[in-house]
Amino acid sequence: MAGDEEEKTEEPTSKKIEDAKKEGNVPKSMEVTGATILFFGSLYLLFFSGSAVNEIKKLMLFVYGFIGQDVSGNTFYSIGYTTVITLVVTLLPLFILVLLLTFITNWSQFGFLITPMKIDLQKLDPIKGIKGVFGLKKLLEAIKLTLKLIIIVTVMFLLFTFTYKSFLAMMNKEFNATLHTIIELTGYFLAAILLIIIIFAIIDFYFTRYYFFKSLRMSKQEVKDEYKNMEGDPQVKGRIRKIQMQMSMKRMMSDVPEADVVITNPTHYAIALKYDNQVDNAPKVVAKGIDFIALKIKDIARDNSIPIIENPSLARSIYSQIEIDQEIPNEFYKAMAEIFSYVYELKKKKR
Repeated sequence: MAGDEEEKTEEPTSKKIEDAKKEGNVPKSMEVTGATILFFGSLYLLFFSGSAVNEIKKLMLFVYGFIGQDVSGNTFYSIGYTTVITLVVTLLPLFILVLLLTFITNWSQFGFLITPMKIDLQKLDPIKGIKGVFGLKKLLEAIKLTLKLIIIVTVMFLLFTFTYKSFLAMMNKEFNATLHTIIELTGYFLAAILLIIIIFAIIDFYFTRYYFFKSLRMSKQEVKDEYKNMEGDPQVKGRIRKIQMQMSMKRMMSDVPEADVVITNPTHYAIALKYDNQVDNAPKVVAKGIDFIALKIKDIARDNSIPIIENPSLARSIYSQIEIDQEIPNEFYKAMAEIFSYVYELKKKKR
């Protein structure tokens, strides 16, 4: 039974996933990132690289112009400066595109995440490193890579068997026609490779997410413990409620000596009322209770010479409808007027 409870059979909770995310453990598929960069990078090179190619051609003509000449320091500086500037200007858009695609693909997989850099010395343990190399995940990665290479080589071989005649025929064509044929055939090969990579990226995406959530699975006991940590231990919450009730009781009892009158059931209910016409619009309940608490309120009232009036129906109504520190509502005004008139008469007689 104990072994069954420790089995990781439960899906990870949102808190477990969030904690893993904070530690940098996220379902990240590098295949998706690579396929996205390759796809959109190819589109960029296909449709938007014309100006970059022209700039590189100009650079090559510029450099070739110095062949056979004595290269001075200024000439060497000019060649180096022109080369660097040309490469930066032509490759910068592609570099920015790669950065944006990397950010977008990662964000789409696991959202925006910044994790602090941590140095885990345990990862330097050679024994654990060897276990990681020969682990199940590494084995699956190796199988996936081998399978992908086999499929790519097979597809390339099949494509070549269908296009080798075109390769042989272009030998007898003019240079421009040959170049066009090479570009066209290369496009077929690249398109086939790209399609294979995209298919593997889709498979790897779902595989990565499956492995991620499987690695975070929890036992029933872990789910219970996490719920207790989030909601609070019932025993602790019970003790807190008990302490709060005790504090509330002490505060309520400390207000009883300030009351003007106590209305009783006579034995089961006790309601302490206070009325200050300079502050309050109506009498206010300062304490109430049943059974033992009612007896305690009446004892404090007797010790402080506070009038105790028996009115069972009024005591029960006030107890059930009005909370402590709330004023008496309109429907009780008539009864309150009679009670406080009687209380004021008692005070006059005492004087």
